Amino acid sequence: MKRTALSAVIAVVVVSSCGSAGEPSLPTSSPSSAVTLPTSSPSAAPSPVTYPPSAVRVVVNGVERPYGTAIAVDGVGGTKVSLTFPFSVERSSVDRWLPRMGSPSWVDDRTVNLTFAETEPNPGFKIPQIISTDGLSSIDLLIVALRYLPSLTLSVYSIDGATAPSGPRASGSWRVPGGPVFAISPEVSRVLFYPVIAGSDAAHVFDLATRTSMELKLPTDSAPYVAGSWLPDGRVLLIGNALWLGRPDKPLARVANLAQVQPLNAAPSPGGTYVAVAGAQAVWLFDLRDGSARVLPGSSGGCGRGFAWSQDEHLLAWIDCATLSVRVTDAVTNRIVRIIDGVANALSGLPTGDFIVTRDSGQQGEGARSLGVVYSFGGTEKERYLGYAWSISADGRYLLNIGSCCAGGPSSSLTDLGTPNAQPIGLPGIASWTADGRILVTSFSRS
Repeated sequence: MKRTALSAVIAVVVVSSCGSAGEPSLPTSSPSSAVTLPTSSPSAAPSPVTYPPSAVRVVVNGVERPYGTAIAVDGVGGTKVSLTFPFSVERSSVDRWLPRMGSPSWVDDRTVNLTFAETEPNPGFKIPQIISTDGLSSIDLLIVALRYLPSLTLSVYSIDGATAPSGPRASGSWRVPGGPVFAISPEVSRVLFYPVIAGSDAAHVFDLATRTSMELKLPTDSAPYVAGSWLPDGRVLLIGNALWLGRPDKPLARVANLAQVQPLNAAPSPGGTYVAVAGAQAVWLFDLRDGSARVLPGSSGGCGRGFAWSQDEHLLAWIDCATLSVRVTDAVTNRIVRIIDGVANALSGLPTGDFIVTRDSGQQGEGARSLGVVYSFGGTEKERYLGYAWSISADGRYLLNIGSCCAGGPSSSLTDLGTPNAQPIGLPGIASWTADGRILVTSFSRS
């Protein structure tokens, strides 16, 4: 009995000291001191930088231009612009603002080049914001203030080109430096510029093929002029204090003194035999062969609202300034052969051999159009049109409605009279017919 009790006591002690089964004891250690690891502070983020527009290098036609100044170019032969930015550019922030007609071309992420055709009407542009590729740099509102020096843009269209399904296509276009008063030679190869204000540029001829200008040989006191034109044989006619006539490469001759005439307007006959001159007191007829002059009977002066010659040079239609009626005079006999009553505001000849008289249409307010009435030299009314000015092709099929009102600048339209309900085709400027039946469209850019 004693042995059994002792064994039980030992068993209890062993169990107590070993712990419960399935819960092994883990070694313990004394707590150690905490270890602090070295840490680095985060680097500061780069700050966005806004550059001034002057940080962009602007080069026009090979010459660097200071930013903020208006850049005037003549446009002849086209205009080339190069922009170099001070950082690599996110191109999408620039591309959508670059004019497509400038054919933008990137050299790299910093430089873009543009080339404008010489007939492009407005090469200036602006970019609201330019952003760098990393988004940290920008330029706000870059303005490239390009403008043309005073110049004339002229384009020639065939009928097929003007009526092309994709829109009018010119067969030739040019930009010519010069003032707003000009006359274009019948074959569209030269342009005569002449001053109508004293002190303006001298009269000169610009050759479209060679792109060169020739000043006319005239006395310095011959300017200004009220009219200038080309004759079919290539001679130039200028009307000022005298009647000047000659070839552009030779001194012009004084054919007649016009001091007593005080000219307001003039129109040569189709063959270059005569020139009609509207004076302050009367209408005069000058013979360009010998300089002889005569006053048209019954004429009064002071208005100079236009002339129309018959194709055979025998008849001249003009406006009597006292009654504003149209009178037709025989240039050979100097007799009035016909009078067309009614108030005439203007008068011009047509390639068909008829003439058109501008009258009041009765419309009023902005955009009001005039009434154009077509007459034969026999006095028969043939057609009526609404618009501002008109011309009809020699075959009578196409009508040019010339000029426009209000905003957007001058324009014209071409209508096929031989097609029922034909829609007018817009042309970008003042249109007229050439001697060979093409369409000439001109527009003027002021400085």
